[in-house]
Amino acid sequence: MLKVDMMINKKHSYGFSLVELLVAMAVGVIIIGGAFGLHSGTRKTQAVNEMQMNMVADARFAIEMISYDLRHAGMWGGTNKDSLIDCKSTDSACSSTSTGDTPPSSLSGDCDVGWYYDLTRPVFATDGTAGNPYSASCIPGTQKYMANTDILEIRYADSNVPATLLAGQPYIRSNFINGRVFIGSPAPEIPSYDTNPLTLNHELHAYAYYVSDYTDVIGDGVPSLRRVALVNGPQLQNQILASGITDLQVQFAEDVDNDQVIDRYVDPDDVTDWSAVYAAKVWLLLRSEDKQIGVDTTKSFSMAGAPAVTYGGKDDYRYFMVTSVVNLRNLRQL
Repeated sequence: MLKVDMMINKKHSYGFSLVELLVAMAVGVIIIGGAFGLHSGTRKTQAVNEMQMNMVADARFAIEMISYDLRHAGMWGGTNKDSLIDCKSTDSACSSTSTGDTPPSSLSGDCDVGWYYDLTRPVFATDGTAGNPYSASCIPGTQKYMANTDILEIRYADSNVPATLLAGQPYIRSNFINGRVFIGSPAPEIPSYDTNPLTLNHELHAYAYYVSDYTDVIGDGVPSLRRVALVNGPQLQNQILASGITDLQVQFAEDVDNDQVIDRYVDPDDVTDWSAVYAAKVWLLLRSEDKQIGVDTTKSFSMAGAPAVTYGGKDDYRYFMVTSVVNLRNLRQL
């Protein structure tokens, strides 16, 4: 009887068969593969989402910066009438010397003689061309202007009143009667109302926004939004604002019959009267810094009234467009 029990226990102590082991291994491989695939897919989705969030953040930053400057364009402190401001670039008595507080007629890196304080052009733009439409001192070859993208100029006086005046900083001292462009400290006296509480000093801003075909190193293939900016010195400085911007287009709303109603949107070179411009519409096209292999990135965009163009797909980059319409409230000189 004991021998029979031992034989029964021995029979039940057998391990898994080869077939059972193979099946178990196959099931394990399937489970592990599924988990790995899920993890890989999650990481890929996370990377795509992060890239899209970065593109949206860059787009918002760039379009808000341009929109902010456009909203202030043409405000010269106490007035929006450039005809009341002395010593701007069109005043021959004030543009030929840099002695005292008189603005120098040209600066290092200037786009043109008197460009930075040409208050007669609070907003101006140039249609994109195959080559750099500006001087090499303004947008040098090392900055690599992106062909066929527009260039947008904006000038205005800062709404804040500085507590102290800095040497070498361009300012406008103005009220609702008159004003003057000057450099540094002290502020000049302006005819009549100089002691009026409404006569204040404001920092002068001048910018030229454009697109470059690189961001960090020439040839890196990552386009960027840049601007030429008036800074302390006075001098013009080339600044990089956002990477991935591959196109900038601008159109302007005109009131051609002066009935206070917008009649049309036109390209910069088609503006017939800049004083009749009511608003600016800005388009920015962004491109991801990295390729999205295996993802359908095909999208079509229409900018500045041109036929829609398809991006992505073949080059595997993801594209994103933002636009903004800004009322140019200070250009209407009533």
